[in-house]
Amino acid sequence: MEWYIKKGVPLELNHFALRARDSGDWEKETITEDEFRILLTKRIRTVNMARMKADISRFISNSSRLAIWSEKYFLDLITHLKIKVTK
Repeated sequence: MEWYIKKGVPLELNHFALRARDSGDWEKETITEDEFRILLTKRIRTVNMARMKADISRFISNSSRLAIWSEKYFLDLITHLKIKVTK
């Protein structure tokens, strides 16, 4: 999510829905922006941040950059995420 926001790239909602269906995480043919944001919010609230930081720290050259990662940080990011829906 950070990458999309930093680069100004909108998340392509139809592509997300397709990948989510492929993985079995979403059953409907489409997903609305509201459904996506609700789903993302619920997921962020269930993540164990300490475990996530520990898992990712080995891939980050400066793991101190992960200090800002928290539930609040990611919930705030949602409000900045641009969504694109193609027909």
